[in-house]
Amino acid sequence: MTVHVVGNACLDTLYRLQRFPEPGETIVADGMAEDLGGKGLNQAVAAARTGTRVRLFAAIGIDAVGEAVAERLAAEGIDTAGLAWLDCPTDRSMIQVDAAGENAIVSVTTCADRFAPPRGTGLDAALRAGDLLLMQGNLRIAAVRDCFTLARSRGAGTILNPSPIRESYAPVLPLTDLLVVNRGEACRLGGDADPHRAAQTLLRRGVPMVVVTLGAAGASVLTAEGRTDHPAPAVAAVDTAGAGDLLCGVLAGLLDRGASVEDALPVAIRAAAIGVSRPGVLSSFPSRAEIDAILPASPARGGATR
Repeated sequence: MTVHVVGNACLDTLYRLQRFPEPGETIVADGMAEDLGGKGLNQAVAAARTGTRVRLFAAIGIDAVGEAVAERLAAEGIDTAGLAWLDCPTDRSMIQVDAAGENAIVSVTTCADRFAPPRGTGLDAALRAGDLLLMQGNLRIAAVRDCFTLARSRGAGTILNPSPIRESYAPVLPLTDLLVVNRGEACRLGGDADPHRAAQTLLRRGVPMVVVTLGAAGASVLTAEGRTDHPAPAVAAVDTAGAGDLLCGVLAGLLDRGASVEDALPVAIRAAAIGVSRPGVLSSFPSRAEIDAILPASPARGGATR
């Protein structure tokens, strides 16, 4: 089976701050670093490091950053046939991280905005029954709808991580097999200050399963049958940027390998805990060997997203 990640890729520039600036204020950063990123690329790398086959569909520019993206994906063993090369600069994100490890992100999304899958991507020919299609919020809602409709016609499972939230996702919720949201995203989409009540609203709107990530508190799985809470190990957070992508990618990779959500989610939480204990985004992700070390000896077979 294959995890098809349809999303974005970009260059992340990370600034380390003691605190976030107030409006109109200029402050001096403690340091900065650059790394490849983008939610699509991040989740594709995380999924690939679980040992499953991954293909990334994303738009990049015909520039040095785009070349670096293609080289990095190939080094990770990720199929690059789905990359669309556009005559514009590769997208970029500015990430601010404060002394407590919290982050704020600003992105330029020219490539992602011009990307209109599944048209012209080869996704139509690549999707097979039993595959997983994973998408995020970087692309327009029409692209998510069209890709998920295609996945349904092929018998492939669909996972949606609607971050960043730019539009209403009501039209695609009935096409989503698994929705992965953080606390704020759940509350915003479900219209409730309590993330678990908000998730229940999303279930009533057509999603059969919702995973709500809760940072240091772990994550919850909600279905029509009830709710299961999974704690996170206690770690000293250095940098939380990319933690949600890491969790989502590992979760998708393990599901594609046949694990149930209840078995895969604790591993994804532990992987995210490793990531937040290190600086950086993609550079903080646990290696294939580190993920192998936290896998159950014999993952339970499931079919939660099929």
